[in-house]
Amino acid sequence: MSKVLSIASLLVLLLPAPGASQWLPSEPVRLFEGRVRLGGEVSATIGSKDDEAYFNYTEYERNVLRTVRAALSAQWQPAERLAFLGEVRTDDLDHLGAYAAFVRVRLWRRFPLDVQAGRIPPVFGAFGRRAYQSDRMLIGYPLAYQYLTSIRADALPGGADDLLRMRGRGWLSSFPIGSAQAAAGLPLVSAFRWDTGVQARWTASAVDAAVAITSGTLANPRVRDDNGGKQIAGRIGTRPVTGLLVGASAARGPWVADDVPGASQSLAQTAVGADIEYSRDHWLVRSELVWSRWDLPLNTIPAESDHLSALATWIEGRYRWTPRLYLAARVDRLGFARISGELSGGVRTPWEAPVTRLEAGAGYSLARNLVLRAVLQRNHREGGRIAGCCPPRSPGGSERPHRDGRPARLAAQ
Repeated sequence: MSKVLSIASLLVLLLPAPGASQWLPSEPVRLFEGRVRLGGEVSATIGSKDDEAYFNYTEYERNVLRTVRAALSAQWQPAERLAFLGEVRTDDLDHLGAYAAFVRVRLWRRFPLDVQAGRIPPVFGAFGRRAYQSDRMLIGYPLAYQYLTSIRADALPGGADDLLRMRGRGWLSSFPIGSAQAAAGLPLVSAFRWDTGVQARWTASAVDAAVAITSGTLANPRVRDDNGGKQIAGRIGTRPVTGLLVGASAARGPWVADDVPGASQSLAQTAVGADIEYSRDHWLVRSELVWSRWDLPLNTIPAESDHLSALATWIEGRYRWTPRLYLAARVDRLGFARISGELSGGVRTPWEAPVTRLEAGAGYSLARNLVLRAVLQRNHREGGRIAGCCPPRSPGGSERPHRDGRPARLAAQ
């Protein structure tokens, strides 16, 4: 059975954009002769609850298709080659937090090298570096950047069957080693948090490159380090011809928290990514690939492997019908490596339930910085909770209905 979601999104922007007759502000507020700039974004999304399969659940226990987000950004440039940047956000007016807070220094006036330190923008991939909703074609997120797998940094499986029991349970998983409390798992790459560290960025006309050292990992960005290790991530991009952008990324860093038995800095998340974008006339096409591997202690998984891996690929396109109206669609796939256990009858089975997502819709610009979007999203999951596993529990401990309870070879949602 598939889940079909129908949603609409209203987007209000306060971003740099020229416009003569705008009934909403179209440029950031400038103070002190332009040394201080203030901008913001407000978006509201209305859609299906998604409380049966949790396809659109996030690390912050929210449905990305049912949320109101408000963000305020600021930049203070006290000197020509020095700037302080930050952004605060709130989702559903529930909690106000710092999404970004960093200092940027241009070391040499004529050499295009910037150094940034603090809670810094990501360097891996393409989607995560599009900070604003206006940079995106659709409302939903690619699976690599949003969908929660069952694995957690504060808890580890004791064997293959522990993983197989949690298939499709990333919204609330539990394992016997480490934290005993059920909690949300990790995506391949987090699109909802920026990491803390230092970044060097070089930008030229045809090539740009960046490298960063951070406290957390792609799946688990952090303000405070929880394992004493650092992640190294980098990306290089090029523009070989007009309209074409090509990039390659890589990252590696320890991902298991120190307080988990068996944890060590040798247990790393390793990721490789590739992205491409091409625009011509009314068309814009983007595609991205993300492969991620998580190392685990040898005694927690089958002898044929000492790690878990996943591969996400997606392609999306937009056709601008008129200056105000556009159509867009995305095809998305998230697959997982295979393991074997008693629950699978010795048959090699993906350690998580593979997911396919189709999303299509349209956007209409009511004004330059006011966009109305409507999309349909269809999700399909191959498998789910293994037959015989106990039903999932809510954070409060009460039983929560789970409607993906068929055997893995039959269940689909």
